[in-house]
Amino acid sequence: MPAIRVQRDDFDVAAEIVALTSGRADIGAVVTFSGLCRDEAGALAALELEHYPGMAEAEIGRIAAEATERWPLQGLTVIHRHGK
Repeated sequence: MPAIRVQRDDFDVAAEIVALTSGRADIGAVVTFSGLCRDEAGALAALELEHYPGMAEAEIGRIAAEATERWPLQGLTVIHRHGK
């Protein structure tokens, strides 16, 4: 059931929600999390997120499997971005 993607490209959160819920009557809520970068000192030029190919997907998959065992999820999408 979990859809897991590790990608460099941006994505549309609204489109992902539609993809997850379209045609479904068994979903009562959608929860999202988007991490933001804070530039408190005003000196941030860029943020670069690294990942270890294979390891990131495996760990996200492990966490997703734990979530599906722990809660009665109807769907799960995890998108982890990397790059600058």
